[in-house]
Amino acid sequence: MDILGADYITEQNKIASSGAWIWLLEITTLGQTTLRFANNSSDVVWPSVGGDTYTRSSLLMDDLNITTSGEFPTYKLQVGEVELTGALRTQIKATAGLVGSIVRLRIVHSDHLDLTTPAIDEASEILSCELTASAVIFTVGIPSLLSKRLPRDRYVPGFCRHRFAGALCNYAQPSFSLTSSSISFVPGVDQSTPDERYNAIWVPDGGLLAAVFNNAPGAAQGSKRALDDDTVFSILGSASNDGWFIANNFHAVADTYVRVFVEDDGGRAFVDEDAGADITIQLGYSDCDKTLEACQLRDNTQNYGGSPGIVGGVYG
Repeated sequence: MDILGADYITEQNKIASSGAWIWLLEITTLGQTTLRFANNSSDVVWPSVGGDTYTRSSLLMDDLNITTSGEFPTYKLQVGEVELTGALRTQIKATAGLVGSIVRLRIVHSDHLDLTTPAIDEASEILSCELTASAVIFTVGIPSLLSKRLPRDRYVPGFCRHRFAGALCNYAQPSFSLTSSSISFVPGVDQSTPDERYNAIWVPDGGLLAAVFNNAPGAAQGSKRALDDDTVFSILGSASNDGWFIANNFHAVADTYVRVFVEDDGGRAFVDEDAGADITIQLGYSDCDKTLEACQLRDNTQNYGGSPGIVGGVYG
């Protein structure tokens, strides 16, 4: 602190005192509960009126490590924690060592816990973490930007770097689905016109329209539904046909079957498979091959993780 409060100065200048200086440690992690510890034999509430509770613990800190080699100063901060299921170790496990969390160390006096301003208030960042049987040891300091990758991402024009359906991809598969043990796969119905050739996925128990395809873009066609171009659905739980298929829009979908393009007409491989296993048919894509074409099919090019400036650029 730049200016030490008068009450703290008085305590500092006493030859003897009935009170004690107390370290208060606060660890803040995004998305986690803030952890608070006090270097004291009992829990401490600070400020004493309307303040937070700091759990009693053993806190040790070594001397600040300063070098002449241009490295940022660091120090070791030890928190006594023996409970394997305690709050601190639980958060360490959930957050890969609390690396990047903010550590705030305050020093207050036990006779002046009513004061809202500490005698010392310093903040730094956790750089690494070490666990022993009796303690948690943090390396704390200022992170160096030279230790971080710059630029953050490696861009490849024809390949998306994002995890499919993750926060940066932002694709969300529709939840409309049907699970049945009566689903079977019948390949190779050949018509004279290539667009009319199809493989068929049969659901004798019905339910395809209400559960899945009535929620897809298209229009009713009597008791069936004519789908728009490139309507995609995924298969999960089959022995040989897991993955996504494009419905053959020449053939309307019925409540008991949907027809898909054969491999010669651009469809994916299709294997003859009898009913028996619990198989799920779900609208939308269950995976991605990370290409721009795949992103376009998902109407998600605004989040494509390929070449920078994708919108309106060479790959736009």
